[in-house]
Amino acid sequence: MSYELNTIRNTKKTFGKNKRFLFEDFLIACPFSIEYLRQKNRKQEVMQWRQIGMSWYAMEYNSLTEAGSFFRHNHSTVVHSLKCVQDRKWNPSLDEKVNKIVDLIEKDIEYSNEIGIREVNSLMHLEKLIKKKLAFVEK
Repeated sequence: MSYELNTIRNTKKTFGKNKRFLFEDFLIACPFSIEYLRQKNRKQEVMQWRQIGMSWYAMEYNSLTEAGSFFRHNHSTVVHSLKCVQDRKWNPSLDEKVNKIVDLIEKDIEYSNEIGIREVNSLMHLEKLIKKKLAFVEK
């Protein structure tokens, strides 16, 4: 259990203080369905979104085992995902995806007064940006 929490804490530290990790933010931003992410697909784009999803799930619920079972993988895959998100500076495309999610959530938190409105606005904007970015990848 302490290994799980240390891995999750170390990944959270890379985002700075007072960041929220809601799995719903990931679900709305992700261009793929959960069922598609659960498949054994090794395309880079799908794997990166799966890694981000596993990391967000583990950081919200503080459990590698739960995150692994949700995505139909084992906890060691979740550990690898957390480490990839933690060391994302070495992978520019993964870093770009994570930073877009974090930046858009932070922007709407700064500029809005109502919690519900800022969350919905940030996620809708994020979804539009990601769909535009990934439109050419799918061709």
